[in-house]
Amino acid sequence: MYKLLVKHGQTMALGLGVLVIAIFLITVSTGLSNAGYDMSTDLNELTDAEKADINFFNPTLYITIFLAAACGILAFVVFGVGNILKFPKESMKFVGGFVGLLAVFGVVYAMANTDVSGKLASLVQREDITDGTLKFISGGITVTLVLCAAAAVIMVVSEVRNALK
Repeated sequence: MYKLLVKHGQTMALGLGVLVIAIFLITVSTGLSNAGYDMSTDLNELTDAEKADINFFNPTLYITIFLAAACGILAFVVFGVGNILKFPKESMKFVGGFVGLLAVFGVVYAMANTDVSGKLASLVQREDITDGTLKFISGGITVTLVLCAAAAVIMVVSEVRNALK
């Protein structure tokens, strides 16, 4: 599989992309003409009822979502988990970092405050967001900010270290 992807992977990806674009162009052009519109119609000027009847973009949207999900799953399962099982000693840094990241997320999730006020409180109430979901969102944002700060510090330290060599 690896040799096949190395040899023909880019060609297959390009061909699949061209196929999806062709499907898009065919469904949109036939959908527009069947709905009584032409390619110069500004779809933003349609009423909400007319916009609700437009569904000829859906096949390509579904194909794109399927391909993105399939690529994500394959990349995680085949290459991620597969390499961890194939090369366990070399994967220990990654596994340790992932477990550390999960631990930091768990701590931040447990410490997240669900008492909100102002516009955020009205948003939480309007969208019916539970305390668990709010803690999950807060934990995700905090971990993302911590990772961004860590990346910035590591970049500065690496540049200083390289300058002093």
